Amino acid sequence: MTEQSQKELGKTLWNIADQIAAESEKLAALKTHKRALMQQLFP
Repeated sequence: MTEQSQKELGKTLWNIADQIAAESEKLAALKTHKRALMQQLFP
């Protein structure tokens, strides 16, 4: 594996990790929203 391909692979892995982090934040926000809606529905 060349140095260039290692750099590309590293960049790709960092991008995937960033996407996972962003999706995790979205999921947490949606869970909070769901909880609020359920509380309104069933006080």
